[in-house]
Amino acid sequence: MQKPTRTAATAAAGIAMALALTGAGFAATVATATAAAAAEAGVQGWEQAGSFGTQQECVTAGDAGVAAGSWANYRCVLFEARWDLMIPA
Repeated sequence: MQKPTRTAATAAAGIAMALALTGAGFAATVATATAAAAAEAGVQGWEQAGSFGTQQECVTAGDAGVAAGSWANYRCVLFEARWDLMIPA
C-alpha cells in the first residue's frame, strides 16, 4: 500500500517543482498523481522514448525529436525523480 502513497507524493512534489520551473520559461507537461501512476504501466496511446535527470534535458530531447520529424508532440512527465519523455505511440 505504500507505493500509491509514494507515487502521489512524488507527483505532488513534481507539480510544485514544475510550476516553479515553468515560470522560468520551461515548457513541459506535468502529470497528476493518476497520470504518474499510469506512466509506470504505460499510458494508452503514449510510449516512453527516454528518461532524463532534468526537465531541461527532457524538453531538449523532445524538441529535437519534433525538429527531426520523429514525432509531432511530446510530454515530459516527472515520475520517481526522473523526467520521462512520452511520445505518441
